[in-house]
Amino acid sequence: MNKGAKILVIDDEKSMRKLLDISLTAEGYQVELAKTAKEGLTQSADFRPDIIILDLGLPDLPGLEVMKKIRARTATPVIVLTVKDSDLDKVSLLDAGADDYLTKPFNVSELSARIRVALRHSLNLKEEPVYVSGPLKIDFNLRSVEISGEPLKMTNTEFDLLKLLVRNAGKIVTQKQLLKEVWGPESVEQSHYLRIYFSQLRKKLEKFGLSDIIVTEPGVGYRLVI
Repeated sequence: MNKGAKILVIDDEKSMRKLLDISLTAEGYQVELAKTAKEGLTQSADFRPDIIILDLGLPDLPGLEVMKKIRARTATPVIVLTVKDSDLDKVSLLDAGADDYLTKPFNVSELSARIRVALRHSLNLKEEPVYVSGPLKIDFNLRSVEISGEPLKMTNTEFDLLKLLVRNAGKIVTQKQLLKEVWGPESVEQSHYLRIYFSQLRKKLEKFGLSDIIVTEPGVGYRLVI
């Protein structure tokens, strides 16, 4: 699936560009490099990458602005690299359209895993009526959930939350995104809703040994890992 996928790396650090070029090329990806936001935006149009790796510390434009400009042009998955470790920064980037993030320093194998997840997601953007992964089966039209063939009784709100995580499987879905989609724009500050409903949902999944498929990213959001 990943063979020959095109990756654009936008990073002003020469050693990082070299490391990613060598590592990702060795995995069979086609890699293009840019050292400024201007170069990166131009190459994102010319190279038409399957995924973009974006460093926030660019010399000519703030990383958040670059993210917004990329997202205004394309739905290409973007993984952000940052030396910052602020929850607020992470949330802002994800809400601006980033698919994932890694804080420097990071392990290249971890980046490779995130790339594979992002590519899988981009290949499955078309909404299918039924989602199956391991023992979990969800019929979106019937709004039904089964685990190992056994029906899982859920409220409408619990189903809507699970559906959002499934549609973004492997990705972080921010608290703001979840609240906006399920409760509406006027509820984006009501994060306690999420704590209550995800606690209920995990309890229901626990009887099947699946409570850990919903991972909390503290201060940021939630991720489905099945």
